[in-house]
Amino acid sequence: IRDAAGNFVKDVRHFNWHIFFRARTLLYVTLWCVIGIGMLYFLLTRDRLLLEVLHDRNPVSVVLSDGSVRNGFSVKLSNMLPEPRTFILSLDGLPGATMSVAEIKEATGKSIEVEVEADKLRQSHVFVTQPAQLTKAGQTAFIFNVTDPQAFSSARYNAQFDVTGPNP
Repeated sequence: IRDAAGNFVKDVRHFNWHIFFRARTLLYVTLWCVIGIGMLYFLLTRDRLLLEVLHDRNPVSVVLSDGSVRNGFSVKLSNMLPEPRTFILSLDGLPGATMSVAEIKEATGKSIEVEVEADKLRQSHVFVTQPAQLTKAGQTAFIFNVTDPQAFSSARYNAQFDVTGPNP
C-alpha cells in the first residue's frame, strides 16, 4: 500500500476533494441556492394586505326613493398577518357619495372601519350611494382605498359607479 518513502502507491485510490467539486455538482448547488434565495425574497416581500372588489351584476344600480342611486360591491379584505387588524375602507373620486356595509349596521359614511381576524379573509357587501343631484348617466370612476394605520400598509382598487336607465 505504501512505498519506501511512506506515500500511497498510485494504484491505491484515496480520497480526493476534486470529486465533489465537479462542474455539474457546482451547477446544481448554484441552481438550488438561486431558487432558495428567490423563494425567500418573494416570501419577505409579499403583500400583507389584499383588496378585491367585485361589482354587483344584477341589478347594476338601484334608484332609491329619495332619488339617489346605489351600487353594490362585494369587497374582500385579506389580512395576511398573524394578528387581528382594523382596516379603514374609504372612497375617493365620487363627490357626495357615502357607503354602508351590510354586515355592520352602524357603519355609514365616506370611510368605515372593518375588523379582520388574523390570517383570514373577510368578505363584505358594500353599498355606495350618491345623491340624485350629483349623479351622471353612464359610468364614473372612483377608488376604494384600504389602509391599516398601525402597519402603514394600504391597497387601492379602481372601480366604476354605474347609473343605468333614466337619469334621476
